[in-house]
Amino acid sequence: MSSIEQALQADLKALRRRRLAPVPVAVVDSGVDATHPALRRRVVGAWKVVPRGKSARVVKVPRPRNNDVFGHGTSVAGIVAAIAPNARLLDIRVLDERNLGGGPALLAGLEQAIAADARLINLSLACVAQFAPQLHELCERAYRRNQIVVAAKRNMPLADNGFPAEFSSCISVALGDFPTPFILEFLDPPPIEFAARGAGVLAPAAGGGHTHVTGTSFATPTVTGLCALLVGAYPDLRLFELKTLLKDFALRLRP
Repeated sequence: MSSIEQALQADLKALRRRRLAPVPVAVVDSGVDATHPALRRRVVGAWKVVPRGKSARVVKVPRPRNNDVFGHGTSVAGIVAAIAPNARLLDIRVLDERNLGGGPALLAGLEQAIAADARLINLSLACVAQFAPQLHELCERAYRRNQIVVAAKRNMPLADNGFPAEFSSCISVALGDFPTPFILEFLDPPPIEFAARGAGVLAPAAGGGHTHVTGTSFATPTVTGLCALLVGAYPDLRLFELKTLLKDFALRLRP
């Protein structure tokens, strides 16, 4: 490992040894198993979004309980929690038993995350362009409230990278294969800005135990966890400042 890589890791790891402010982090996903030992007492609020035709309603879920209907969200939440001990998780379920969800459910879930005052909002999913205008409005609302949306690039290449990852009002994340979460790659040109560890990651599994996961879905909470460390150390950070810090920390793999 190069001295540059070691220095980058040391900078970010040092934050974990500081006295960090609690940071509310919304995981908008398939739900979270709050009974998992790795997540016990880390989930401070939980909801599920129930589709109703072209709309959706949000229902409060008692906790702690297993609110994960697929297994995806527990792994995502576990990655955030492992990196950022100061993260306080808000579980917002928008995906179903097949790990699928419609635009109305995602919009309702994102709106709930904003209303719940999540400082960071993890979206390990990608929505089709049809709902881009409504998503853009919500991401702009979050930006004005200094709530940071971290969004995954689509795994499969299509006409776009997926929404809201395409928006500059988000931090967008692609898949990287790194030995530690404390290495990032800055991507240029935009719109996708960072690649993070998301290949073969050992993460909590819903119902207990652990599983190895791969995809942009799991690179995204890596960046969310790093952001939670930074915001815990410097609570007033704005989105553009976070992006600048992440770029500074990033290991540039391209000339």
